[in-house]
Amino acid sequence: MKTPQASVSVSNEEATTSISFIALTIASPVMGLVLIVPAIPEIVTRFSITENMGQSLITLYLIALGLGQLVYGIASDRFGRRPILILGSIIFTVGSGLILFANSIEFLLLCRVIQGLGAAACLAMGRAMINDNFVRTEAAKHMSTAQTIQSTVPIIAVLFGGVLVQFLGWRSGMAVSAIAGAVILCITLFRIAETHKNKLPKIDLNEIFKAYGHIFSNPIFLSFAITCGMQSGMFYVLAGILPYHYEALGQSPLAFGLWFSIMPIGFFIGNIINRRYLVMRGIEIVAFTGSLITLLSMIILCVAAYTGNLTPAAIALPCGLFGFGNGILISNATIGAISAAGKYAGTGSGFTGAWQMIAGAGFGALIVALGGTISMLVTVISIIGISIISIICLSYAFIHRNRLADK
Repeated sequence: MKTPQASVSVSNEEATTSISFIALTIASPVMGLVLIVPAIPEIVTRFSITENMGQSLITLYLIALGLGQLVYGIASDRFGRRPILILGSIIFTVGSGLILFANSIEFLLLCRVIQGLGAAACLAMGRAMINDNFVRTEAAKHMSTAQTIQSTVPIIAVLFGGVLVQFLGWRSGMAVSAIAGAVILCITLFRIAETHKNKLPKIDLNEIFKAYGHIFSNPIFLSFAITCGMQSGMFYVLAGILPYHYEALGQSPLAFGLWFSIMPIGFFIGNIINRRYLVMRGIEIVAFTGSLITLLSMIILCVAAYTGNLTPAAIALPCGLFGFGNGILISNATIGAISAAGKYAGTGSGFTGAWQMIAGAGFGALIVALGGTISMLVTVISIIGISIISIICLSYAFIHRNRLADK
């Protein structure tokens, strides 16, 4: 443990509590995304909008989630993690609550932007707090623990979201998001201490350029961060596009929730196996293995789409394997990037998170424009291309590690 920086208690029980809370903060952005996914077809019908406009509910949320982290990351290096988390949880709660009163698509999209800006602080601060308290390998283990807990949220959210949409309408999921934001705010106010002790003395344009210059000139950071973003982006693409394909197969929102939950279940299992058996083998080799598994999963789905054998199970099972590979990869790549950022860990966390969301939004919009909501083959071939690029990027960190071992 990084004793000088640790502001949470070192007892096992309290450390577990801290990781559990951090998992909730990291999970809140996913909750804000996943709870609305089963409702997208209903929103498209209710507001008489196009599927492209419906995809904007995901795209704008992810853009706000991404850009917000760029600001929050460097701000937290100066002011600390706690005040940024308090601000973010307030914004997330307000944005989620306002959606309950949305009577036009324009106001709904605005609320999604507000919601995403709040979620950005929760996501960036959760990751940075883990890095504050643990050394590199231990941080990867605890990040995996946090994501194991976190991964139960989309499983529950997508199942619960399908039930809510089926019986209470599309707004009900956003009420749950508002409650989650309020819980994070209360816990932060009364139970969480500051974790970042070595704050920057000031923030000005020179300091910002210095921080981003430091991380952008670090090839190890870029290798991990770009890979992490592209792999997360693939998950968000699937989350935004799969509702249309399940609907085309005659599946209700409730049935969609059941089938879609297999992907986060795979993510959950991948994180458990990573934390218990893999992380000690080195984050580079484990992350690289996870990237190969995600590629394999999409190749399997591509074969099913090409041969015309698409069924709910034929979509869900490869996506479950994708989730498993993602669970192995994301926590290791995230800590690899943040630890490589050094004293600018908050900035590194902010950029890594921002790239994840911007990649998801950009790839999602592009694949929808190419016809991904209509053709599963277009979706999968596009994701395979993204996967290959991410593997090439990660190869630098993997090869660099091997060279160091040889020396």
